Amino acid sequence: MEVGEITTLDQLATTLDQLRLDHGFSLRALSSAARKLPAQDGRQRTLPSSTASDVINAKSVPQQETVVTWLAACGVLGEEAQRPWLQALDRVANSHQLRPPGAVRVRDARARVLGVHSAIQVGQPASDAPAESKQNELPPYVPRDFDADLRTKITFAGQQGGFVLVTGDSSVGKTRALFEAVQAVLPDWWLLHPGEADVLREFAREPTRRTVVWLDELQDYLDFHGGVPAGDVRSMIEAGVVLVATCWPGERTKRVALPADRELDPYANDRRLLALADIMTVPDTLSTDELRRAENLAHTDPRIRVALDTPDAGFTQVMAAGPELIRHWEHAPPYAKAVITAALDARRVGAHAPLTRDYLEAAAPGYLTNRQKATPPPRWLDDALEYATELLHGATATLCPVAASLGTITGYLVADYLHQHALRARRTEHLPDTVWHALTRHHHPDDTDRIADNASRRGRDHEALTLYQRLTDNGDTNAARRLTELLARQGKVEQLRKRADNGDTNAAAHVAELLARQGKVEQLRKRAEGDDKHAARRLAGLLARQGKVEQLRERADNGDNHAAAHLADLLARQGKVEQLRERADNGDNHAARRLPGLLAEQGNVEELRERADNGDNNAALWLADLLAQQGKVEQLRERADNDDSFARARLVNLLVEQGEVQQLGERADNDDKHAAQQLAGLLARQGNVEQLRERADKGDRFAASRLENLLADQAIEEQLRERAESGDTHAAWQLIDWLARQGNVEQLRERADKGDRFAASRLVNLLADQGLVEPLKQEVAAGTPGALAVLPTALSRLDLRDTSSMSHVNRRDK
Repeated sequence: MEVGEITTLDQLATTLDQLRLDHGFSLRALSSAARKLPAQDGRQRTLPSSTASDVINAKSVPQQETVVTWLAACGVLGEEAQRPWLQALDRVANSHQLRPPGAVRVRDARARVLGVHSAIQVGQPASDAPAESKQNELPPYVPRDFDADLRTKITFAGQQGGFVLVTGDSSVGKTRALFEAVQAVLPDWWLLHPGEADVLREFAREPTRRTVVWLDELQDYLDFHGGVPAGDVRSMIEAGVVLVATCWPGERTKRVALPADRELDPYANDRRLLALADIMTVPDTLSTDELRRAENLAHTDPRIRVALDTPDAGFTQVMAAGPELIRHWEHAPPYAKAVITAALDARRVGAHAPLTRDYLEAAAPGYLTNRQKATPPPRWLDDALEYATELLHGATATLCPVAASLGTITGYLVADYLHQHALRARRTEHLPDTVWHALTRHHHPDDTDRIADNASRRGRDHEALTLYQRLTDNGDTNAARRLTELLARQGKVEQLRKRADNGDTNAAAHVAELLARQGKVEQLRKRAEGDDKHAARRLAGLLARQGKVEQLRERADNGDNHAAAHLADLLARQGKVEQLRERADNGDNHAARRLPGLLAEQGNVEELRERADNGDNNAALWLADLLAQQGKVEQLRERADNDDSFARARLVNLLVEQGEVQQLGERADNDDKHAAQQLAGLLARQGNVEQLRERADKGDRFAASRLENLLADQAIEEQLRERAESGDTHAAWQLIDWLARQGNVEQLRERADKGDRFAASRLVNLLADQGLVEPLKQEVAAGTPGALAVLPTALSRLDLRDTSSMSHVNRRDK
């Protein structure tokens, strides 16, 4: 029996015994040969005759050490030679394990089913090629330089559970490499390929150890409704499961990037999930050594020869017919090109499910000329779909049909390689109205949320409202919040009021804000009297802006905390010390908080000191500020030495202004963290790299951080870029800040295109600050988060610039 066919203990025992007999060993001779083996891990290896007897009689599953010694005594040496035997032992030892529902053995899994792209077909193989290669579904595997590292990662994951993620662009060979690695390392494990996130979450409830969970195109599971909770992945790893996945680099980048300030964080779960992964990146092209290996295999399969002989595209991309997909789309007849482009644009704005014929029929006219729309051929859609679904080199098609049942097509999916190309080629292209209208009517419910978000970011408010309303009606609270924000952006008070009156607190907040912006005091008062806290807060702010002191006082005296706060602010702005003091002494905390500021403004040191000494921390804060403004170092030092933290902080700031490095150093060395922080900032502004490095080497984290900032400010971009690419998040942020300060729009856009949300935020803000309206409109069309929100800022800056220019011309003319 072949070693690879062993599945039972009896078969293992028989095969090991036959190996012994082939070498002419009795049990005693086998034991003697084992004793002559070199020591292993400092121990002399043994194989007692009684143990050998138990093995050949199949009394129990032998230990791995016993089998290794048996093999070595019989001349089977080295890890490579022993691996099939140890895999057989592993199969026997775990033959009792139950099969998870829907799982197959890794060795029986089919590459194409797991997502490996079909390969091109180029006719019959060469006559001298092996017969078995003539009908192979896939060409021979060209070993990659990273195979050893990838298989090591999977081996480690197999020992205690783990998550291995392979990233790379479409059609670079990441799925094939992962398939080969799993088959080589864990051939006897179960393999589960969940069709959707729900199946994965179900398996996570009761995970089965020694199972490989295959998640090709991980983003499809994360984008599925409900996603994949990071806790589920963690529990599977702890149960000994090995998860393997692939994804595009841009998908990973956008999910691990932290959101900008005050921006929603839709990828918080995905960030935690991806932090669990051991990541391997597949390059876009083959190395010199990999090409040499391909050359060695070219005579076995003509597809490899064709890919090597196509210089205008990468080897793996040609094998998957990637370049031909692009050519087929770009040179398509008008109606077919319209259908394919409509599918590509739908995928670009969040339609992940198969696109229906109804959608394609409704959307395609948006890409046709008036004449083409007026005089279509009788079977224009059928002909277009026939062209779009044509197999290219027998590998793939621009649109891949998805079956609902035998002979029935439920929809069409865009080829991954073509989709990734179109993401770049059409990134800033606006979708025609027909596409948005068709998407609103014809899309899968799982895609509603993504399409609504894309519509909102691109300024398609009507479609976004329709889709958010649909989600809200189905109980989606997150969609309800975004719906109210969109209604508020459009100033639709009545629709918001209706939602607010039905208990939507977010809508109530927006109603109050809009009424306050419109100066509707009575309507706000009416809502406030109806116990609307949002209205009460906005009413107080509006009365304060109108200077209505008595109305504020009345509301404050009746327990309205918002009114009390605004009244105190208003009295302070008006310089009403006596009224503020009276309210403060009567227990009004807002007045007590504003009074010291007014006293400081009037230079009333003595009253501030008295209040500070009586335990008023706010007075102590303002006193420290006032003494610092007056340059009273000694008085500040005296209060600082008496444990006044405010005086201590202001003293440090004053020393910074005076450039007193030595005094700051003394305070920092005495464990004054504020002094250490400010000293680091001062040294950085002075460009004093040596002192910063000296303090950093002593463990001063503020100096270390400032040193990094100084390196960035001195434009040492390569150092930052190298550290950022090695996974240093802080360095990545510093690099993006540096690019923004330099006004480097192109590099910011390049990082934003890779999914870096922080870079995208800095990019749109930079474009707005510079008044670059057209590039900003392109970012709106691309759906870049925050672009639509800052577009008015860019327009106003453009208007101001035009006005300034006209004023200059008028003055010159006069």
